Amino acid sequence: MIDDRSLGYLVLLAGHPAVGPRRLRTLLDDGHPEAAWRTVGGRPAADPLAVLAAHRDAGVEILVHHEARYPACLDSDPEPPALLFAAGDPTALDATRVAIVGTRRCTGAGAGFARELGRDLSVAGVAIVSGLALGIDGASHRGVLDAEGRPVGVVGSGLDVVYPARHRDLWTRVRARGLLLSEAPLGARPAAWRFPARNRIIAGLADLVVVVESHAAGGSLHTVKEAADRSIQVMAVPGSVRVPSCAGTNQLIADGCAPVRDATDVLVALGLSAATRAVAADRRPPPDATAAAVLDAFDWEPATLEHLAVRTGLALPELAVALQSLLDAGWIDAEAGWYERVAA
Repeated sequence: MIDDRSLGYLVLLAGHPAVGPRRLRTLLDDGHPEAAWRTVGGRPAADPLAVLAAHRDAGVEILVHHEARYPACLDSDPEPPALLFAAGDPTALDATRVAIVGTRRCTGAGAGFARELGRDLSVAGVAIVSGLALGIDGASHRGVLDAEGRPVGVVGSGLDVVYPARHRDLWTRVRARGLLLSEAPLGARPAAWRFPARNRIIAGLADLVVVVESHAAGGSLHTVKEAADRSIQVMAVPGSVRVPSCAGTNQLIADGCAPVRDATDVLVALGLSAATRAVAADRRPPPDATAAAVLDAFDWEPATLEHLAVRTGLALPELAVALQSLLDAGWIDAEAGWYERVAA
């Protein structure tokens, strides 16, 4: 087992701007972490024990490749992270794992489907892995939380640097219910190169990858490539040929990926028995007549208060009451002045 001083130097190396995942593995293969720190010109005065203590004080566990608590599914990966920073419960990875990925610029229908899929797979005992980004990623994790499941979020920054900032509450909930993982130490900013590197981890953790929506050249397709390199099955959700955010997923289906219509398609692909194919009943209280009319006015697209007032003809006070009842019951979400319908 690696000693604390060496582990502290590993953390320092992981945060060095000139050391990416591949170079870190090479440096460690070539010698001791302290010697590697000198090789990259690390500050002589750096205190590895203090850095290690800061992570432990923050509740961040450091998982080292080939050591006991390192994720077994990554141990023999072609590009395993030399170390992972974990907050939460690593046993969240013990279940069958499905990665749900997709574009940040998704439709309301796509986000709703991702949330529904995350919820229903969680009800069936499947762990959902995603990147905690805006759009499809965040929606899938909200579905897991709806079902009181155990989400696994893989991020491209230090676990104390929330990105995107508007997902701060979601990060907190994912950490409390499941597991947050990163290759980056505390304080690391979300540099652009970290996200493709993160995508290989998402693919490596998954038994199967589902792409809900992707543009023709979307970043989700990088995760698809990483999955293909690891012989991990990829499935895709079909969408309208007129919607740009479905172009990538429709092409995947045209190329031979199996389509996903609901959670059962995924469970069948995983080979899970019929007894585990539970579906979540909609436990939300039904809206009253006014709230139902407001809900129908969404048509699965985000809308502002003004949009809904025009569509429904309701006075603003009456509309505000109906919207609050829909929010309280879980029929809609509100964010940055927009309201959006949530799938059943």
